[in-house]
Amino acid sequence: MTLKTNATMTFNSYKVEEGGIRLVFLCPDPGAGEESYWNVLITDAELGTITTAQQFKDMVKTKLQRLFRATGIATKLDALIGQSITGV
Repeated sequence: MTLKTNATMTFNSYKVEEGGIRLVFLCPDPGAGEESYWNVLITDAELGTITTAQQFKDMVKTKLQRLFRATGIATKLDALIGQSITGV
C-alpha cells in the first residue's frame, strides 16, 4: 500500500538529532493501512538555506515526494529490478 494521492500532511513537531532535524508530519487520511505519522530528515545545511515559509514548504514537499512516491527515482530504477551483475 502507498500513501493516498494528494494526501495532506501537517507539520506536527521536530526533533534535533545528531544527523540533522527530524520533521514529523501528521496525515489524518493517509489511505488504508498506512501510518498517520510520517518523518522527514533534513540536514543543518538544508535548514540553513531556508529563509521563508514557502522555501520550507517546497523543500519538505520535494523530500516527501522522494521518500513516499520515489519521485525522480522510480523511473530510473524500476526497469532495472531483476537485472544481474556479473564479474563482481
